Amino acid sequence: MPLANDTETLVRHALAAVEHADAEIVAVATTKALQRLVAELEPLVGPDAVHALYRRSLHLTRASSDWAVPAGGLAGTEMSAGLHEQLVSRSAPDALAAGQGLLKAFANLLISLIGEPLTSRLVMSAWGEPSADALHKEKP
Repeated sequence: MPLANDTETLVRHALAAVEHADAEIVAVATTKALQRLVAELEPLVGPDAVHALYRRSLHLTRASSDWAVPAGGLAGTEMSAGLHEQLVSRSAPDALAAGQGLLKAFANLLISLIGEPLTSRLVMSAWGEPSADALHKEKP
């Protein structure tokens, strides 16, 4: 499956259970999705590279999501706590859009760095594979 065309579908799948939830639940689900992806990626590239990817993803989503969380200086649990704090301070729809934007930026950065096949395996290992129906609905 070509991931670049389905990144949005995979991110929506990762957060599907919280589409109509409050901002707190969206924040928890987003940070858990990020943590699961980090857990898959960190053994391959190390914590510094993962942190750099997170900072870059945050930078890329900052303009559209009005992030106030600092792009640098956060590592590990501080990274998750900062993300959680930012998402909880939003309305539920805004939190969901911001979380999806960040996860999509992270996945797209991975594609540009390590390619679609490995990114696809990492993302699906972290977030599970969406059903064929979900993939079919997302395609134009």
